[in-house]
Amino acid sequence: MKKLPEGHPDRYDWSRAGRGRIAKRAAAERTNLRALEDDLAQAFPDSGSVNAALRAVLAMREAMIAPKRGRKRVRAA
Repeated sequence: MKKLPEGHPDRYDWSRAGRGRIAKRAAAERTNLRALEDDLAQAFPDSGSVNAALRAVLAMREAMIAPKRGRKRVRAA
């Protein structure tokens, strides 16, 4: 049997699902849950691709704001 894609409703067994179960646990653990809009969910199909993209953004940010070494400001007396 071929696996359905991640996020497809028929992939999961909903027989024991409880309303708000994950939200209660997330609030208790202070877990950061974010909902993606439809266009972003198509571009990033799983959490691994979202994490990789965010790490790349952080790396670019760090490269852009790297401290400039070798320059010291001298105050006029």
